[in-house]
Amino acid sequence: MFASGWDWVSTLIGMLSVWNLGTFFHVITSVPKFKKELLQEFRSDIDSEIWEEKVSAKLFLLETRLVWIRHLAGIATMLGLLGTVLGISEAFSSLQAAGTVSLDAFAGGIRLALVTTIFGLSVAIPSLWAFQFLKNRILGLERETLSWSKIPPTGSE
Repeated sequence: MFASGWDWVSTLIGMLSVWNLGTFFHVITSVPKFKKELLQEFRSDIDSEIWEEKVSAKLFLLETRLVWIRHLAGIATMLGLLGTVLGISEAFSSLQAAGTVSLDAFAGGIRLALVTTIFGLSVAIPSLWAFQFLKNRILGLERETLSWSKIPPTGSE
């Protein structure tokens, strides 16, 4: 184990959380940029028959990045479960090595199991929320931009 109960599973979960956070900020800051680019393309006399394909192609780039958040949330959950199993296994190994049933021998492994479970869930739950939030943002942008062919936008938006 690393210092203060941090094991390699918790370290991996921590790395996933940083990656997910970076992906979240990348996607959320890209949505307004993509809207601006689509607006410029729309105003440059784009053919309305290919507008839907143009929007879909543009937003596909955001959606592929967005999917990583959901995948990494699942991986964080599974790593939390792996940490739980490894912690319980360590607890029983400690009991066997001690040759007696002792709370002190059992506690370290149980603590490891609980820490990795909590850490995995604390990464997975916000990641799934972020995925749904961004997915709705992108769907809203898609609906808005597709409506431009029926009701063109006014102003600079």
